[in-house]
Amino acid sequence: MKIVYHRRDLRTLDNKALEVAGEEAVPVYIFDPGEWNHELSLDARKKFVLESLKDLNRQYIKLGTELTFFHGDPVEILSDLESEGHEIVFNKDANHFSQEKERKLRQKFSPVNGSAVISREDGRPEKWAENAKHWFESEQYSRPESIKENDLEGNTSIEEVKDKYSIRPEKESFGKGGSFEARKSLEDFIENIDDYSGCISSPSKAESSTSHLSPYIRYGCVSPRQVYQRVEEKTDSRNNERSVEMFKDRIFWQQHFNQKIEDNPELFEKAINPVYEGLHRENRDEKKVEAWKKGLTGYPLVDASMRALVETGWLNFRMRAMCASFYSYILKEWWKEGADFFYKHLIDADVAINYYQWQMQSGLIGVHANRIYNPTKQVMDNDPEGEFIRKYVPELGNVPDEFIDQPWKMPERIQKKCGVIIGEDYPRPIVDYEREARKAREFFNSKASEAYASFRDDEVWRRASLSSRHDREEILEKADDSQKDLSSFS
Repeated sequence: MKIVYHRRDLRTLDNKALEVAGEEAVPVYIFDPGEWNHELSLDARKKFVLESLKDLNRQYIKLGTELTFFHGDPVEILSDLESEGHEIVFNKDANHFSQEKERKLRQKFSPVNGSAVISREDGRPEKWAENAKHWFESEQYSRPESIKENDLEGNTSIEEVKDKYSIRPEKESFGKGGSFEARKSLEDFIENIDDYSGCISSPSKAESSTSHLSPYIRYGCVSPRQVYQRVEEKTDSRNNERSVEMFKDRIFWQQHFNQKIEDNPELFEKAINPVYEGLHRENRDEKKVEAWKKGLTGYPLVDASMRALVETGWLNFRMRAMCASFYSYILKEWWKEGADFFYKHLIDADVAINYYQWQMQSGLIGVHANRIYNPTKQVMDNDPEGEFIRKYVPELGNVPDEFIDQPWKMPERIQKKCGVIIGEDYPRPIVDYEREARKAREFFNSKASEAYASFRDDEVWRRASLSSRHDREEILEKADDSQKDLSSFS
């Protein structure tokens, strides 16, 4: 028999490991204490996974078998099963914190590659995007029509795990996990996909009009290829082409970021560009960090976004980027603590996407423009009437629209009239944005030459896992040009 070890591929359709195992598949899920006890684990996320497992088990029951559950170290459990004569089959997956365990699994067993990600040991091809596009457009992995019933006994159950880890979600319900719910969400979204391009930046519109498929993709309730192909199948020339292409690009990015952690297993803990390793780590300001985490910075859109994150476990991409930029560039705090806080609270927490994006938005890669989001301008661009702000920062509910972006500029008489005394009912800005943004730009400009030059090191270049639009020779030319500019002042 062939043990199909499920991890973040909680589906039976388009699953290469299941295709390889065929009708001899014995589906298994292992609750790894290292993951379920992780300091950044989240009850709402665990609940989503348990719901997804129940759905996966229903899929297997229809095929003639059932999912078997174990609790313990995956390497040890799979080794025991192999010693009993079972063949072990599973999909490679580096998108998690347990990189050492992943290395051991790959060394001991022979996993299959069921995604567009090219394994480290195979080497990333120069034309990765073309290879990925081929995978997205190729035929999905087949599922056996039936599977032989098995008598494999596990050592735990979903209910036992739920009790063992005292899972009591505090966040608002995101929606049930599972392939059925994933497909339902996808179909609902496709019916309104024309609105997508106009709603992704606005936090209020994004809450109601984006796909919300990210947790389902993250845990493999549906594969990114299933989503991509279904969108192509259900949309045509009558649809908003910009919205369709933007959404397909986002699905493509998911595999792109998975590739990044495959190329650099340390991206969730070390700065990609060594020039910025440990930046701001020794200058931690507890007051600033706590104000940011609690949504009390005095900048309304930052505060609303942080409170929405903690309350709901979700935030649209633009607001995630703004909050990360504010934390790193403006508050000048160590990126890793901010990234960990996001991961702790996101239902769709994805190690590769979260940590690589945090490094990008904090300027730690050294090739991207320093995007220092102005939280006041972002209000005018994406929440001009303060709908999102008032929802999550209710103390600003009566503030006039003209001051919702900068309530500290309200005259005293208006503060009294609307019942919001700045400094008492709502904090003053904890830092001067303009001053701190200027200082950040000056710092990164001064380090640009050194940051570019770091890519002379082959290992640094490989681990940066940059897309094809970043030409190495051009980057090194920038390093030389920057050095010449500096020498002209000496």
